[in-house]
Amino acid sequence: MQENRLGRTRLRLRRTLRITAAWMTVGAIAAMLEARVLEENGMTAALVPAIQQAIWRSFVAGLFGGGIYIFFLRDLLRRLPFVRAFVLMAGTVLFIVAAVQVLLPLPGGDLLPVAPGRLFSLSFLGRYLYWALLMGGTMLMVRLNDQYGSGGLDYLTGRYARPREEMRIFMFLDMRSSTAIAERIGHVRYFRLLNDVYADITDPVVYSGGTIYQYVGDEVSVTWRLRRGLKDQRCIRCFFDIKRKLASRARYYQDQYGLVPQFKAGFHFGEVTTGEVGLVKKEVIFSGDVVNTAARIQNSCNAYDVDVLVSKELLDILRLPEDVYMTRPIGEIPLKGKRQEVSLWTIGRISAEQPEHTAVQATA
Repeated sequence: MQENRLGRTRLRLRRTLRITAAWMTVGAIAAMLEARVLEENGMTAALVPAIQQAIWRSFVAGLFGGGIYIFFLRDLLRRLPFVRAFVLMAGTVLFIVAAVQVLLPLPGGDLLPVAPGRLFSLSFLGRYLYWALLMGGTMLMVRLNDQYGSGGLDYLTGRYARPREEMRIFMFLDMRSSTAIAERIGHVRYFRLLNDVYADITDPVVYSGGTIYQYVGDEVSVTWRLRRGLKDQRCIRCFFDIKRKLASRARYYQDQYGLVPQFKAGFHFGEVTTGEVGLVKKEVIFSGDVVNTAARIQNSCNAYDVDVLVSKELLDILRLPEDVYMTRPIGEIPLKGKRQEVSLWTIGRISAEQPEHTAVQATA
C-alpha cells in the first residue's frame, strides 16, 4: 500500500513538473510577443529581463497552481463536465489574480492606499484572461490525457499513424453476475453502477502505467507495453489494487445498489499490430491473436471458480515474489478458436504490501 502511495505521488509530481515546464514556455513566448508589440508602438522594451521575469513567475505559478490542481482539485473536478469545471476554476483564478493584484506593490514600491481600485483596469483584465485561459488549456490537456490514457502523447504525435508491431500485455476484466445484477436493480441503476465502478478502477490502471483500451458493457480491457507492465509486476498489482479499491468502497456500493461488485480477469501477452483507424473518430486498435486469447482466458474464470487466470507464458516472465504472491496451476486448457491447449495458472496475494527490497525469483 505504501508503495502504491509513493507511485501515485511520483506520478502526480511528474505531471506538476510538466505543467510547470509548459507554463514557463508559454510565459516566455508571451513576454517576447509583448515586447515586440511595445517596440512596434514606439515604446522601449527590455526583452531579456521581461522573459526572465515571465519564466520565474510561471515557474512559481506552475509549482503552486499546477500542484494544487493535480494533487487536490483534479479528483474533485474530473467528474464534472469540462465547461462546468472550467467555470469553477475560472472563478478560483479570478479570486487569486485579484488578491495578487491588490497586494502586489506598485512599480515605485508602495502599496496603493485604495488598492481595490486597481481591479478595474485593462491591466487586471489582461492578467486574469491570461491565467484563466492558461489554466483552462491545462485542464483540457489533462482531460485529453485521461481520455487517451498513457498513450495520449502517442496519439498527438502520430506514433501509430502507420501500423507497427509491438509486445503488449492485456488484461480483460469482467463483472461477475452482471446480467442478474442488471435485472435485479434495473438498467438505469445498473448504468450508474458501471459508471461508479469505472471511476473507481481508473486510478489503479493509471498508476500502474496501463491504458484502458475498451469498455464493452461490463467488460474492460486494459493494456500495457511489455516492459512497463512487467516492471514491479504492475499488471498483476493493478488487478489486486482494483480489488482493494472496490473492497474499500463496499459500504457505498451496498448502500447505493445492495451489492458489492466483483471482477474476474484474464491475462496474456504477445505481439500485436497497433495502429490508428478511422477518419472522423480516430481510434488506436490492437490486432493479433493475443487479444482474443486474453479475452477467452478471462471467460474461463467461472469454469474453474477463480478470480484471475494468467497464461503460463506471461507467468514465466513476471517473476512474481514468492513471499507476496502464490500461484497454482489450473492445467492445459482448450480455448475456443485455439488449436493448441493453453497452460493457465491462477494467482493469489499473500500479503497486502510488497517490500521494496524483495529477492525476486522466477516462478516455476
